[in-house]
Amino acid sequence: MTPTQTLAAQLIEAHRTHRLIDAGSIAALTPADAEEAYVVQQSVLAELGGCAGYKIGAASPTAEPSYAPLPARRVFGAAKGVRLADYTRLGLELEIAFSFAEDIDRTFAERAEDTLDAIDTMSVVVEVVDSRYEGWPKIDPLLQLADLQNNGALVIGDSRPYDKNFDFASPQVSFRCGEHEIFSGRAKHPAGDPRRLVAWLVAQTLRNGHSIPARTVLTTGSYTPLYMAKEPARVHGTIEGFGKIEFEIA
Repeated sequence: MTPTQTLAAQLIEAHRTHRLIDAGSIAALTPADAEEAYVVQQSVLAELGGCAGYKIGAASPTAEPSYAPLPARRVFGAAKGVRLADYTRLGLELEIAFSFAEDIDRTFAERAEDTLDAIDTMSVVVEVVDSRYEGWPKIDPLLQLADLQNNGALVIGDSRPYDKNFDFASPQVSFRCGEHEIFSGRAKHPAGDPRRLVAWLVAQTLRNGHSIPARTVLTTGSYTPLYMAKEPARVHGTIEGFGKIEFEIA
């Protein structure tokens, strides 16, 4: 097998068994660049049952974004809750996700300016952050990108029609896990306006000759610090003027 195939096989096995990969032992398998990491992602996703969405992120308002597909079996409503036993680690981040009512296909290539106006729904979501590597988070960024950018699951709370006038860059946010207050106050999104990430992903997808099916969930990075949950608790998240999310960790 090629190094790319070997890394994908190890990540698939880690997903199935929850046994962590020694990152030191696979240093030689580190992708050469982001494009190679994306190839690994697709191989892993094919074994996990297909895609229901994407996570997109950027470290600053001017940084180049990156993305990772979200396995369909790990995108679900808050009523289902989350089980500690399903994850090696269980990190929590509060985010906003978007979706389109129609397929975003090559017809948008000539009208890129219409992309954001085509957004139909926005949702309060919590990303469950997990990793298949020992030593995380001190892992090469390209290995993390290959590992679906540390995605464990996406939990979907309140959804509402898209409001282009909402303050996406700095909403008022509260986020709790049990008795622990993770964040309360006016948040600042690391990418600035997270909708730029949606526009970037659409442009990348169309450039590569693909499309984004209607209702694909596009989550756009955290408004809150990462919190590692260690025990059963109830999670509460609110984005003022938007909606909330509540679910049980069991």
